[in-house]
Amino acid sequence: MRVVPMLAVVAGAVACGPGGARTPTAPAPSASTGASVSLPRASTAVPVASATATVATPTSGKLTIAQARRYMLELINRDRRSMGLGPVELDEGAPTQSAERHARDMAANAFLGHWGTDGSVPEQRLTEAGGADMVLENAFCITDEKKRDLESEPRIDAADVERAEAMFFDEVPPNDGHRKNILKPFHKRVGVGFALAKPAGNEILVPCISQEFVDVLGTYDPIPRSVKAGSKLHLAGTLVKEVQMGAVGIAKLETPKALSTSEANKRRNYPVPKPDVMYWPKGFVTPLPILVEGQRFSIDLPVPGPGFYEISVWGKRPGDADYASVSLRTLHVE
Repeated sequence: MRVVPMLAVVAGAVACGPGGARTPTAPAPSASTGASVSLPRASTAVPVASATATVATPTSGKLTIAQARRYMLELINRDRRSMGLGPVELDEGAPTQSAERHARDMAANAFLGHWGTDGSVPEQRLTEAGGADMVLENAFCITDEKKRDLESEPRIDAADVERAEAMFFDEVPPNDGHRKNILKPFHKRVGVGFALAKPAGNEILVPCISQEFVDVLGTYDPIPRSVKAGSKLHLAGTLVKEVQMGAVGIAKLETPKALSTSEANKRRNYPVPKPDVMYWPKGFVTPLPILVEGQRFSIDLPVPGPGFYEISVWGKRPGDADYASVSLRTLHVE
């Protein structure tokens, strides 16, 4: 879990077997991580569908992408309700856009994991979609590594939506990271992406699916996608009243590069790195203090040398023993 570590999870999978038979594959292990929660760039308003709205969704037959998203939302909220938790809402902005991007990549290349074939990771995809919150990902796909074209107007079998959610939710400890992700009490929104490849011959293909759970724990001033080495990066935002401001962290990552389908299909666990440097408010030992006024924070960060970085914001929710990352954005330094 991404608490002080927090969690980004991988996926349950269904692979297409010979002759079009559906062969279940064991869910991939969840990812323990060293860093945290995820926030992208700007705090933008996004359309949200009410989780309590009545949606007439068939339990059998073929669904449009829009229907499939809302059916998945119903199933997620059914499972949360079964454990006494409140619903999440469907966020059709950056979370769904980044989920769709990853689902299409997995479906076109028939792999399963958190890394894209372009080398991207969940918080990077959310950042590039203009998101601004923590993200935890569940994924589901075929895994035969066969490149296929995608259906332009896919129809999703309702039974496949049910199967994917059941594979996530029916996990048992200790391999239950996806279930735990669905059941995090503080989750508020989810983005859902679907993609379906065109079958060849007598194949019967299942859709590839990505769930991107996000939590609105603050609003964040936008930052550029790239900056010059040696400059200053102004980082600022306002946390929700329940969250106590902690720190800002910087971690250097491997620069994203294209991966072969085989390599992407091996990367089932996704460890978010711990910060290399952390900055704290006055009163802490810190290389540079963060200015905190109520729930508002700001700092002018020294930009390190060229490379690809993650900028995290850390806070503490009521009941938390430790600070956890409540925001994580990616940044290119030239």
